Amino acid sequence: MHLGNLTLATVVLSAGLVACGSSGASGSGTMGPPGPSPQAATVAATAQLAFSPNAVTIAPGGTVTFAFGTVGHSVKFDTGTNPPGDITGVNANTSIARTFNTAGTYTFHCTIHPQMTGTVIVAASSTTNNPAPPPGYGP
Repeated sequence: MHLGNLTLATVVLSAGLVACGSSGASGSGTMGPPGPSPQAATVAATAQLAFSPNAVTIAPGGTVTFAFGTVGHSVKFDTGTNPPGDITGVNANTSIARTFNTAGTYTFHCTIHPQMTGTVIVAASSTTNNPAPPPGYGP
């Protein structure tokens, strides 16, 4: 009887190890081809006078939503081919979206707080995911 319980325990333990085992990937760090860029991202203009995240990547035709908290900010596009319209004025407690149709790199800053800078990269494929904005920001 004791031997039977030991055998049963061995089978259960082995089954558990197999269920938790590898999917066959070697874990060598080799990545496949880049996946498609996301169609949307959110950039928060924070009370700490920073854009967060300060760089995002989207696909052509994708949208970036600029989420403005309690401190007023603006968005002025400095570079890029056919950038969307600037977000002028003093914007607080609102979100404003802009669509980027042309691939390229678009840098921007806040005209109210010029030290606040950011980048939108518009590319058909990407190897990175956009980080989430801070809690309390976003659509």
